[in-house]
Parts: sequence; C-alpha cells; structure tokens
Amino acid sequence: MPGQQRQQPGIACEECRRRRIRCDRTRPQCTACATSGVECIVRDSCPPRGPRKGYLKSLQKRIEELESQLDKQGTSPTPTYQTVDNDSSIDNNENHTTTPETTDILEWPAAPVEFPFPTVEPWGCFDGSYTSPLLQLPPVDSVLEMVQIPMESALLISPMLHNDLDQLYFDRAYAFAPIIHTHRYRSWSKQPNKSKQKTCLQYAMWTLASSLSSQFHVQCCKLYAKTRQLLHELEGEEPCHQISLEQTQAWALLSIYELTCQDFHRGMMSAGRALRLIQMMRLYELDMSRTPHTMQLDQYQRPLTPGQEDWVDIETKRRTFWLAYLIDRFTSMVDGLHMFFDERLIRARLPAPEANFASNRPKDMSFLADVVPDVSVEWPHNNLSPFAECIIGATMCGRVLQHKQNAPTRPCEEFCSRHRTLNALLAQRIRMLRINASLEYPDPIIAFVALAAQIDVLMLYDLIESKPLGTGVEGTHLAQALHAEHQQQALDAVTDISLLVAVLGQHFQMHPLTPILLLLGARFSQSHPELNDAYIKLMPSILTMLQASTGLNKLSQNFFQLLKPQDDVAIYSMR
Repeated sequence: MPGQQRQQPGIACEECRRRRIRCDRTRPQCTACATSGVECIVRDSCPPRGPRKGYLKSLQKRIEELESQLDKQGTSPTPTYQTVDNDSSIDNNENHTTTPETTDILEWPAAPVEFPFPTVEPWGCFDGSYTSPLLQLPPVDSVLEMVQIPMESALLISPMLHNDLDQLYFDRAYAFAPIIHTHRYRSWSKQPNKSKQKTCLQYAMWTLASSLSSQFHVQCCKLYAKTRQLLHELEGEEPCHQISLEQTQAWALLSIYELTCQDFHRGMMSAGRALRLIQMMRLYELDMSRTPHTMQLDQYQRPLTPGQEDWVDIETKRRTFWLAYLIDRFTSMVDGLHMFFDERLIRARLPAPEANFASNRPKDMSFLADVVPDVSVEWPHNNLSPFAECIIGATMCGRVLQHKQNAPTRPCEEFCSRHRTLNALLAQRIRMLRINASLEYPDPIIAFVALAAQIDVLMLYDLIESKPLGTGVEGTHLAQALHAEHQQQALDAVTDISLLVAVLGQHFQMHPLTPILLLLGARFSQSHPELNDAYIKLMPSILTMLQASTGLNKLSQNFFQLLKPQDDVAIYSMR
C-alpha cells in the first residue's frame, strides 16, 4: 500500500545481520532468535563507516618515513599514492565520499605494497543499502604495473619448501642415488647449527631433486649456484687433510645434476672431484682387512673398528663409492676414456638390500669379484637390490670397454679367449635379466641394466668388425669365426633394445644416464645400416626416446641434436 513500509522500524539484531536474514525487530527477542534459541542482541548505535579520523594523514606520514629511510640507503623511491583531505571531509554523523584532490606519481620501492584498512565491524549499520568506503585506492592492475618487486639475491627456504624438496629426493632421486639414510638425514636436516659439510650435502640433494620436478624447476638454478658456492667456500676454509663424507656425496650428486641439466664436460669435472675425494678417503678398499701399516698410511679415513662406526655409517660409505663407480663406468663409455677405478683393486662389498639399510639390520654382502665371475660363465644366483644389479651392469660395461681398449693389432689367443668369455657372460646375464625386464611394470633400474647388457653385446660385435685381427690366414679365419658367433646375438640385442626403449619411455623415474646407452646404440645403428631392417628401425625409436626426454634431461637434448642431422633416413621415417 502507498503508506506501508518494507520493514518494521528499528534496528536489526546482530544474529539476523550475521545470518543475512530479515529481522522482524520484535523486542525483547525477535522471532528468528527465539526459534534458533540464541540471545538477541541489538545495538543502539552503529559505528561510522570508512577510515577513522586522521588515519589517512598517519598513512601518508608512514610513507614519508619510508622514503627517508630509502634515501639513506642510496635509493630514490618515487611511490604512487593519493592524498585525501580526510579531516575536513569525514563527519561522524553523516557518511559521504570525497574525491582525491592531488595525485603524485612515484615508483614504489623493493618491498611489496600493503594497504592496511581500518577495522570495521561486519554489517555495522546495514539498512539495505551499501556505500563505498571513503579511501580511494587505484585498481589492482594499475598497482601491479607501478609496483616493481625485485628478486632477492639470497635463497630463502621455507619450512614447506624444505619438506617438499626432502620428500622429492627420496621419492625420485633415491632410486638411482641411494646414498643417504633417510632417518638419519631427517634427524639433522632441520638443525640450525649443522656443519657446513652437511649443509653442502643438503643443498646438493635439493638441487638434484628440484631438477626432477616441474614444480620446483624454477628454484633449480638458484639451488645449484648456492651449492657450488658452499662447496668452494668449504674447500677454501678447511685444511686439505680434513675430507668429509658429506662433501664427497655433495660433489657426486652435483655431478649427476650437471651431467643431466647443465653441461656434460662440467659434470665430468665435478665427477672427477668426487672420484679423487673417494680415492683419498680409500673408500674402494673399505672392507679390506687392515694392518697397523695400512692404518698408518691412511691419512684420510679413520680405522674401521666396530666401536667407532656403526654399520649404517660404513654402508653409507660403501654406497657413496659405488655411486661414483657407476658414474665413472658409464661416462667413460661416451668417448672411450680410461676408467678411474681399477676393478682388481676394489675391496668393498656390494651394497645391502634397501630394507636392511633403512632398518639398520646389518648384512654382509659379497665382493664384486665373487659375484661377477672372471673366467667361468656360472653366475651366482643371489637376490640383489636394483642398485647392486646396476653395479654389476656397470662392471660388465667397464670390462667390455677395457677389452676394446686393449685390442691387439695381430691375432692373439688371449684376446680371443677373453672376448668369448665376455660374450658368454653377457649371454647368460641377458637371460637372467630378460625375465625381470619383460614384466608389464618392470623396475626402471633393472630395465636400465638390461639395456646396458644389450649395448655391451653390440660393442663386442662392433669390435670384431672395426679391429682386424691380422692380415694373414689365421687372423682372417679367427675374425670370421668370431663374426659368425656374434652376428645373431647382435641381431637379437637390437630387437631387445627396441623393446626396452619402449619400456623405459613409460617410466618417469628413468635412470639419468640412460641417454648414454641410447647414444651408443644409435652409433651402432648408424655404422651398420646394411645388416638388417631391425638396425634401420632402431634409430627412429632411439631418436623418439631422446626427443621425448629432452625437457627432462640435458643429455637427451645434446645427443638428439648430435644424432639428428646425421641420419636422414631416420628423420624421414619419423616425419
């Protein structure tokens, strides 16, 4: 009706305002409060809206103080703000807005901009209409344009980032670098007063872990720079005879990161640092029975007595040596370099299973010479961990590489015997690995080891063709006999490599040194295009695999660019 109001006279209670419902303003308790059983509170007066009197002047004063502080630091800030004559425009009884009178355009300094608003009671005096606050601020887009926040030079690791990087290492990097005991690392990782050696190891772990994640890939370069800085500072401060295990582990992990994410030659130099530190600590003879004479000559490692070091510490040293051993073997295969460690001088046991290492249950493992036979072709049937299987695969690669480096220029009975022994060892090992590698979801490390064994077969076959065993009748017959023995094995190896490449392409946790084996397989396919169609089909699958992992591994990117221009047939078939 014309004279009827939309709501009852009076002020709505606080409960109805909170619930945003219509209040019938019944006193002493409205219907809604009576129904819900809560106390009905009604305010007699409403606080004024907008900022309190004199607030904008205090805000402007704070800005001027900030400018003076930045002037003392040598910077010339020009912040952008709007001044409002608030004292003369705000009335405590009536609400009305004022427009800004003057505007000074300034560039804001390095700190983020915060606009503190006065505390206003929610739904302070809501009568159905809402007016905008008195403080006039620029839009968010314009604020972001005029505010420039430079990146800090120091790397800040928040507790959440700390936990994420730790978990990322043990989820993805630990599979191929199991050299850190999880529980012992977590016991000191968050200590504020940990040693510089442990700090270097922690940053090296974070650097490698961040390279395996798209989420933390941006922090990867900062972590890498910080790791190298800490390692160089550590080497500059400490005496040469004080070498720690954490320092050696940091260089080993950093070399893997540089090999896969930076530059191959830089990674080789960092790996050389780790290998030399391991040699100075004599970790390759960790389990050798020590005499007083050998203990006196050992300046870098304490005597390994049960009272001084427990089994986990000794096992950690073993794993650190074997990781460096893997890096030495596989990286030497790229250019045929001589290896750093001599297999005949190694007196360290193979790493124990992961369950024993994690739960601190000692277990005496065999030596490498007992597991990898030298003359006989009977492999001991031991249940080894994937890390130990990877060590055996690297050992076979090292033997093939050393056999290739010591190839004679004339017929030699010793060379032929060694060649046949290696071939028989590889044939038996491939039969053992083929069962595990042919599963629907095989372990990526086992698939990597199986791929290494197949590449060894191709290297032996290529050695027979590239190294003539003399020009006489004896050398010719010998070369023909070896060629006939290896031809079918090489063809089977090429077929298995194609299957393994497809299997490895389905795993995100692929071994970071896998592109090295793919490069060797591609080289063999390029040098033998006329043998069989399988050799021609192998090249496109390798190129596809390298191209798919380009964003994850710098080795794949470099090898793909190295191989792509040299094989027009493969490129045409891929297109």
